[in-house]
Amino acid sequence: MIKNLSLFGVLVCLLVFTYVFQEKRVEREILAEQKKDRLINVEVTHLKLNSLEAVKKKNQWWDGNQLLSYNKFQQIEKKLSQIMKIKKIEGNWSQYSSTSFDFEINHTPWSIGDLSIDKQSFYIKKDQDIFLAQIEGESHQLTDDEKEISGIKLNELLLLLSPKRTELKENQLFRFFSDIPLDRVVIKTDSMVPFEIDTDKNETIPPPIQGIFVHQELKKKIMLLLTQATIKEEIPYSEELKEKKISEIVFLNANRALTWELWLKNDQSADAVLIEPVSRKAFLMVGGTLKLFFVQIQDYWDKKIIPSKLFVSFNSIPVNFIQGNRKARVIIFNKEPLEFEAKGFKIDPLKMEELVQIIFNLGPRDQAQRVSILSHSEKKQFLSENHLRIEVMGQDLIILRKFQELIVANLTQGFKAHFTMLNENFLGTFEDVLK
Repeated sequence: MIKNLSLFGVLVCLLVFTYVFQEKRVEREILAEQKKDRLINVEVTHLKLNSLEAVKKKNQWWDGNQLLSYNKFQQIEKKLSQIMKIKKIEGNWSQYSSTSFDFEINHTPWSIGDLSIDKQSFYIKKDQDIFLAQIEGESHQLTDDEKEISGIKLNELLLLLSPKRTELKENQLFRFFSDIPLDRVVIKTDSMVPFEIDTDKNETIPPPIQGIFVHQELKKKIMLLLTQATIKEEIPYSEELKEKKISEIVFLNANRALTWELWLKNDQSADAVLIEPVSRKAFLMVGGTLKLFFVQIQDYWDKKIIPSKLFVSFNSIPVNFIQGNRKARVIIFNKEPLEFEAKGFKIDPLKMEELVQIIFNLGPRDQAQRVSILSHSEKKQFLSENHLRIEVMGQDLIILRKFQELIVANLTQGFKAHFTMLNENFLGTFEDVLK
């Protein structure tokens, strides 16, 4: 019996090994076959265009000391890799090129000529070799005429290869700094209490209030905000740029720290300058892209009325609505739009949907604007007053309408969720949604 099991185990291992080996071999053969038909089947590390001469170093593109756009060069590299050889042809290049577009790849001269007679391919020259080629992949421009597709793709390639130099400058701030340490991030902004984000432990310091939890992937959220920070231009560092500091972020790990300081350029301008004091780099920033510096700690919290781990997916669910001596059991049907049913009551579907979207954090109400602690005295006060009370998914909620604000107090968890509410006709009461 033991011997049979051992043999069976050996057989399984052999089968797995054979399968993996075969899969890898087929994958390699497919890649080799694809590369065989590609005219540019090597890594592009040098690209000379009319407007610049770009060199690739450590996965970044440079024109002299000017850092070039990572995203735009990815597009160029991808489009170049999609040029597929149909066949090599003989003849004089002037036969195939009324207007030649010239460039260099890895110091080898290339030229793009005319479309073929049938408009389904184009002529391209590598050094002295002439080819008939097509561009694989999809076009960004829609057309009903299939005969136009090759010409459209060729025009897209030519546009990518003929930008102004200024259009290829890098404008994403984080790309000017290699390996930003993101184990911890400390944010100090004028008029805000400093706070810290520990991405390793996925925690904020200070922690969320009772009943509220941090977003599950803080590092991804920070990276998203990082990619939004956009520069107008890199400028010479000077101490005179330091007019008024409005924010500071320190990125940390066990080995190093990186500091970004945000300064107002001067009293007469709203332009902000970012300074990295160690390397003495300075950048004039684009307004409206600096959310990373001004996001408050609560924006890293999951501000949902019903905590995510307690929320239950449903096709239909009963919800109790109580206010004073009135009580209704409403069935909510998870459809688009939501549907409601309540015996003995007429439902206002628009106001009911608005209230349910707030309670379940749907659509534009997927997060509260802010949350605050529900004190014992407040809880006692709310219970003694005449407010709408809702029981759903094991949570006991009270709805309070204030001026331009609707508050949902989660009595079970012990916090208040605040929503901006400009609709003066929405009162958040029993008779508001049920007649």
